[in-house]
Amino acid sequence: MNRLEFVNNNPELSPELLEVVKTIQEALSEKRARLQFETVDSGSSALEEAFSREREKRPASDIVSHPHLLAAIVQSAGAAIFSETIDGTVLTWNKGAQRIFGFTDEEVIGKSHVCMYPDFLKKEETKVWQQVTAGETVTNYEAIRQDRDGRLVDLEMSISPIMEEEKVVRVVIVAQDITERKRIFRALMESERKQRQRVAELKAVLDAIPTPVWIAHDTECRRVTGNNAAYGMLKLPQGSNLSFTAPEHDRPTHYAIYRNGRALTPNELPLQMAAARGIEVRDFEQDIVFDDGTITHMVGNATPLLDSEGNVSGAVSAAIDITARKSAEEQIRRMAHFDSLTNLPNRVLLMDRLERAIALSARNQTHTGVLFIDLDYFKNINDTLGHHVGDMLLQQVADRLREYVREVDTVSRLGGDEFVIIVPELRQLEDARQISRKLLQSLSEPYVVSGQKLEVTPSIGVSVFPDHATEPSALIRLADQAMYLAKQEGRRTIRFYGS
Repeated sequence: MNRLEFVNNNPELSPELLEVVKTIQEALSEKRARLQFETVDSGSSALEEAFSREREKRPASDIVSHPHLLAAIVQSAGAAIFSETIDGTVLTWNKGAQRIFGFTDEEVIGKSHVCMYPDFLKKEETKVWQQVTAGETVTNYEAIRQDRDGRLVDLEMSISPIMEEEKVVRVVIVAQDITERKRIFRALMESERKQRQRVAELKAVLDAIPTPVWIAHDTECRRVTGNNAAYGMLKLPQGSNLSFTAPEHDRPTHYAIYRNGRALTPNELPLQMAAARGIEVRDFEQDIVFDDGTITHMVGNATPLLDSEGNVSGAVSAAIDITARKSAEEQIRRMAHFDSLTNLPNRVLLMDRLERAIALSARNQTHTGVLFIDLDYFKNINDTLGHHVGDMLLQQVADRLREYVREVDTVSRLGGDEFVIIVPELRQLEDARQISRKLLQSLSEPYVVSGQKLEVTPSIGVSVFPDHATEPSALIRLADQAMYLAKQEGRRTIRFYGS
């Protein structure tokens, strides 16, 4: 008696279960079990695994030819294995199906399978059912069903038609519960969605703030990107590589970075220091000098970025543009130390320069001359031609003084028409006398102001360190006294203190 005859002649099995067992026997003998009962993870099905375990205990021929054993395997399988008529009436129901769906044999056998279909899916299953009724086997089909309590269950199903006289009369369904796997998958997808959203939000925040931000994506800073403010400040298109250690064709070349007047190498930049050494860099001042001559002064911080294991993976840096602040500081400094009309050093800066000159002369055993200059009859010009003409005249006088002194000398305006010149590092007093004579001649030549020819002469008083005094204020006072003596002697003359 062959196997099919044995199954068909065994009165202990119901016709429906016999159909299932017969289908399994045919699938096993024709080596189609893996297609019909393939599990959700593409491994062996629950039925195949149970079959394999039994095969290890018994010869394969005993298992295949024993319908009661196959029926027991179906019942004990972890997957839901059940059969239905072509119109959806449940015929068989194993324990795996009862565990997944919660229905007992008595509650489903002979009933319609619609109890397992959520209302919103009843129409959507039509296409799959049409495939099965056409004789096609559907494998690894993901679907949603509901259990006895109405809870939704995610399944991966294989549906195999049973043919009689080339007509589908029943179907065998193997379903694996993948609810937990789908839950984990959905949780991962949601986590990824939130992560993408956080990244998008962070990028939006970075692009919205006016502060330039740089991000190094590796410890060698070969790939550096920035926010909108960074690209705008560096005059580069969005997405450009801002790295100085990138390949030559991929790095910016239209600017350099300086600190205290010296060009910085890439490993001296704050972003590279943070990434390479894993340290924080604070309050780092730098000057970005562009090829067109413009300069942007920056001060910023940098900090390393760490991966999930705590290792440095890159760095981030943010900087503030302090160009306006630097300009304001320079303006304040000039206002505090320079005359606003002539742009010459004022009394404050004059005293500082004089102290330095005296210290240098004391160290080198040389002389420092102080020339006090006052313009003769300047008040008459202000009174007759107006202060605006007098101001322009003073500016021309300042220009001539700059022209006839050395780079190491200091020309200053004390106020009104009074000027003081510091002449350091003189080898002898005669040097101061020669300089004074040149200035007297230069300042006595006519001026042209607003189309008018003006003649103004200077009176010059001279004091010398250390011959006349050793203190800065004393030297200026003595030079002032010598200047008044020159005026008393008829003006347009030079007078050394004490002579």
